[in-house]
Amino acid sequence: MENRFNSRVFGAVLVKATVANYNADFTGSPRTLPNGVVYATDKALKYAIRNYLKQDNTIFYTTRYKKENMQPLDIDETYVEIFGEYPKSIKDFSKTDKNGKTNWQKEKDKNYADFEIKKESEDFVILQKDNQDIILIDSDDKKKKIILQNLFKSLDIRLFGATYASKKEGNISIHGNVQITHGINIYHENNIFTEDITSPFRNPNENSDDSQQTTIGNQTVLEEGHYLHNFTINPKNSEELITLIDNQGYLTTNDIDKFKEGINRGVSYLDSASKIGVENEFSIFVTLNENEKIQLPSFTTLVKVEEQEESFKRKLDLSEIKNLLEDVADKIDKVEIYIDATKLDYDDNIFDIPKVCVKSIISDKELTKCQK
Repeated sequence: MENRFNSRVFGAVLVKATVANYNADFTGSPRTLPNGVVYATDKALKYAIRNYLKQDNTIFYTTRYKKENMQPLDIDETYVEIFGEYPKSIKDFSKTDKNGKTNWQKEKDKNYADFEIKKESEDFVILQKDNQDIILIDSDDKKKKIILQNLFKSLDIRLFGATYASKKEGNISIHGNVQITHGINIYHENNIFTEDITSPFRNPNENSDDSQQTTIGNQTVLEEGHYLHNFTINPKNSEELITLIDNQGYLTTNDIDKFKEGINRGVSYLDSASKIGVENEFSIFVTLNENEKIQLPSFTTLVKVEEQEESFKRKLDLSEIKNLLEDVADKIDKVEIYIDATKLDYDDNIFDIPKVCVKSIISDKELTKCQK
């Protein structure tokens, strides 16, 4: 059995965008607040994490396609693709007719005659054919429990939760153990510009003025930004549901290791024309002692990224984070910081943060104090 993760975590991740568009609105421009500050939704970061982790085939909320027509699967089709058919509840499951046949046996004879009985109990039967399982069960409540157990097998649902809106089986709401905020640009500039780009093809619309020539489009990007997302991990968020499904699907230390890898590398891994200049550059994980209930403030105003003269690298200032964590050092189990030192300079006092381990976000190697 894998080690259960029980501690709460407070953290933040910094995403750099250079002449790029980390998260566009529906006009194609970087998203902005009413005051002009650039931001990104939590969905942008979650998408990058899921995209990075889906190679392990443990992600539910990612686009899958029908082989015959490349049409995206709906949510019910996705469930069937991953877990097989929904369990089928049989009314009066074990009730027999005058010939001694139970209702579940009659259902098998009618719809699953060529299936073998894999497992049988007083309230359910598992049928199997060619590695495909069909579960016949005696109540709708137990059916929903099996569906929930299957959903919790998906890493992204254990992390981020889900609003499972099935047309066939109704809605299931799962409170995510990991909560991520919008990412706010904490750099002092929010310079957005638009550039023209050409297409090698003409406009096929004969009524258009440019129907006889190649077309011109445009793309809008941010000159430079440093988006800071806060996040929290609280394994108790899903504890009530986990209890209902016999403590299956709890958050493990392996899940947290994968989350760290995804949040530290997922954005850099997600290459596209508009995101080629978007990269992970910093993250911090503050793990509290088990059962500690202290509430730390958001790191949004505590992390600073500053311009430096005669250097393309920016300066990361964690002095306010250091002061905060020194005040609660006895509540903390460990502090992990990941930095891309090719993009960010930092002061030696980062190593004086209580219980800290500072690593390269690229190689995971532990960093030493900068030489004077």
